[in-house]
Amino acid sequence: MEQTHAALLRLAAELESRSVARLPPERELAERLGTSRTTLRKALDLLERDGVIRRTKGRAGGAFLTSVTPGSSSPESAQSLCQSRRLLRSLNTVKGVPQMLHEQGFRDGTKVISARIAEPSPEAAQVLGDGPVVSLLRLRFADGDTLSLEQMYLSDSICGRVLETRLDSVYEALRTRLGVSVCMADESIELATISAPAGSLLRQPEGTPILKLERIGYDQSERPVEYSVDLFRADRTRLSVRTSSLVSASVTETAT
Repeated sequence: MEQTHAALLRLAAELESRSVARLPPERELAERLGTSRTTLRKALDLLERDGVIRRTKGRAGGAFLTSVTPGSSSPESAQSLCQSRRLLRSLNTVKGVPQMLHEQGFRDGTKVISARIAEPSPEAAQVLGDGPVVSLLRLRFADGDTLSLEQMYLSDSICGRVLETRLDSVYEALRTRLGVSVCMADESIELATISAPAGSLLRQPEGTPILKLERIGYDQSERPVEYSVDLFRADRTRLSVRTSSLVSASVTETAT
């Protein structure tokens, strides 16, 4: 029992350092420590007697460290992962990353990892067709630190000459050099975890949560010209969107 008690004290110190108030369930603790639940309960009794923990019953019960103040259940109490200034990525407009960074006072940077004519991925082929595409793999930086890793496919028949231009701002090059404006996009966003190869480029450990954005871009003639998958660091990115109510709009129109 002494070994179990000592192990629980070490666990309590570790949890306290991370501001975690609740100990794991008894069954899990017993399995971790390789002891019986009877021995575990005796060790927990000692911790409770010494004021290290308090125990409560019920569905929300368990053993809690007295040294850690329980957090608020309000969503406002959730702590952001960001430890530095974040890029605010608006979902209301179609903009390239360099433009967004410039507008928000960041110093932008781009590393082109691959730029070539290639066969499309199965997902890109569904959007752009089975023919060759422009394939771009780029790493983005904000103020010298990694921000996103982007795989972009462009219709070769419409955008092929973009490879003759600078590839730090493709949207600008398409507009000014080729007369192609990506002016509408469908985007889906989900939380994902990063692979080891992508993590090495973004300088993040494998399994780190990231924001995965899948985008289909349309030109001024509403033709699909782009299929992209972007991985944005979740600790450096905040998404924003502005919505309006169709009900409110219809009421306003009726009133006028």
